[in-house]
Amino acid sequence: MTEPTQASLRAATLGDAMAITEFLTRLGLVMPDGEDAIRAHWDALWRSNPALKHHGDDPALGWVLDDKGHIAGFFGNIPQVSYFNGKPVVISSARAWAVDKPYRSQTRQLCEAFFGQTGADVVLISSANAPAGKRCLEFGGSAMPQPGYGEILYWVLDAGGFLRAGLKKKGYGGFAAFWGGLLGAVVLNARMRLGGQRPFAPLDGITIKTLDEIDESFDALWQRKLDETPGRLLACRDAETLRWYFGLSQSSADTRVICLERDGRLDGYAVVVREDAPAIGLRRLKIADLFIAGDDLAAADALLTAAYEYGLAKRCHVLEVIGLADPLRNRALHHKPFLRPMAVFPFYFKALKAELVEPLASADGWSVTAYDGDTALL
Repeated sequence: MTEPTQASLRAATLGDAMAITEFLTRLGLVMPDGEDAIRAHWDALWRSNPALKHHGDDPALGWVLDDKGHIAGFFGNIPQVSYFNGKPVVISSARAWAVDKPYRSQTRQLCEAFFGQTGADVVLISSANAPAGKRCLEFGGSAMPQPGYGEILYWVLDAGGFLRAGLKKKGYGGFAAFWGGLLGAVVLNARMRLGGQRPFAPLDGITIKTLDEIDESFDALWQRKLDETPGRLLACRDAETLRWYFGLSQSSADTRVICLERDGRLDGYAVVVREDAPAIGLRRLKIADLFIAGDDLAAADALLTAAYEYGLAKRCHVLEVIGLADPLRNRALHHKPFLRPMAVFPFYFKALKAELVEPLASADGWSVTAYDGDTALL
């Protein structure tokens, strides 16, 4: 009987960037194209990342299975920082986990390295598929307990375009999808109008900014939110981190920050990102983060409405949002979105610091959006 192929496990380094990218691309993951773009991507994750100052002198960047200089497996880390009761919590978020078929028997070694790392307080996998979810549970992780995270809320902006894309996804040809979308739009538009299925609120104080325009007003909002939210794990949202995180995406030029300013200060914002599906012709806008002082419901109404109107102006077909703590999620539901369950629950974690185990076992310990982990970067 032939012995299974074996590779050695070692820590990933910045010098592995090109080889890791080639490996992940070969296995079908979408990665930056061109040497300059590849190096800029990994430099941003592992060198200019503002969270690195919280991760000590030797941050965990990830691990590779190395077979005589050949990358056969990879489990990447994004060093991040969150705050709990005003104190920093060192986070390692999984990024790009893949193993070549002949080396699958060594997947366990990569998992042991990730879940057993000593430099982090909490490890996250925010975009797990079904096998990854099972691995998380096997290594002592748990599903994130925020209710409703596994359900997508969405408002249809263009009924015809949305239905055409859905029919194409189901395998219908262009002619059938065109006419199906045209006829179905009549029914769907009538249903949405009669049901009031869209956010609606005054837009006083709304402005729209690019990532470069994120300024010190975001730092002031972040500090206010920290002071008013004890007992919940909050991903860092200072201005520097927001610019860095949303700048990582290959579609960052299209990312916008919808801001609500009242009485001369920033009271909340919604970050909207494009996540189109060109293969089926779907133009999709996602609310990647909704962050509001005091979880003010009137502010939530205004920001959801502004995101909806922005999507209309950009001729998108659908506006989606996932996550949100209960007050904001319940307010979003007030505007009667459609609901769609995710195929698998994607968000798992393991608290490595003893004092965080009990708080994070409760839904009250979390306030998660697509901004947490790597969800908004997919």
